[in-house]
Amino acid sequence: MIRSFSVGPIGENVYIIENPGAPLVIVDPGAEPDRILSEALAAIARSSAPSVIVALTHGHLDHVAGLPGLLSGFAAAGTEVKTYAPEGDRDYFGERAKATNERVFTSIGAMAFFRKHWIDMPEADVYFGHGFSFPGTDVVALHTPGHTRGSSCFLAESASSLMAGDTLFRDGRGRTDNFDADEATIVHSIRERLCPLHDAVRVWPGHGEQTTIGHEKRYYR
Repeated sequence: MIRSFSVGPIGENVYIIENPGAPLVIVDPGAEPDRILSEALAAIARSSAPSVIVALTHGHLDHVAGLPGLLSGFAAAGTEVKTYAPEGDRDYFGERAKATNERVFTSIGAMAFFRKHWIDMPEADVYFGHGFSFPGTDVVALHTPGHTRGSSCFLAESASSLMAGDTLFRDGRGRTDNFDADEATIVHSIRERLCPLHDAVRVWPGHGEQTTIGHEKRYYR
């Protein structure tokens, strides 16, 4: 089961994937960590999840700013949690995180957002690549670079749902005006990694409303 809700000033979508007895998966905790924690603890109680996986599609601040507060909340609750981030986005975490995000938000003229929402970002526990399977779940990572070098999507629910991050939106795709982004690369990622998926695959984007692969792939023929 996938639960979704929007957080933060620019409506970033958070997804919680719960299945009985399996680790709970939280995708992209971009803001409002207390709200995410409350939703997650309720899901853990419902599903008897033994642990929590926080899976990040990419490192941009609007998708990760809630991470430190969320981890603190899980620690206080005594909940086991691991954080997973794309290998190509290592510079968005740990010691290099602030400079990397500052460079991004300077390039798009959004330093007010950066100054208001920046919080020190920990290293991820695990950095993953294409085809990585999240332990104890049926969630699989697809490397779809273009929005960032490491940008990834997550196939879930027996490959019937796709958490698309900022790679694919309804009638659109992620912006490519950052220093580590590239328009030709994101188009290639969508054509080669996402369009071959079944038309009925439900797409859950990082912002905005849901769509399907069948609806979107007509733009990439």
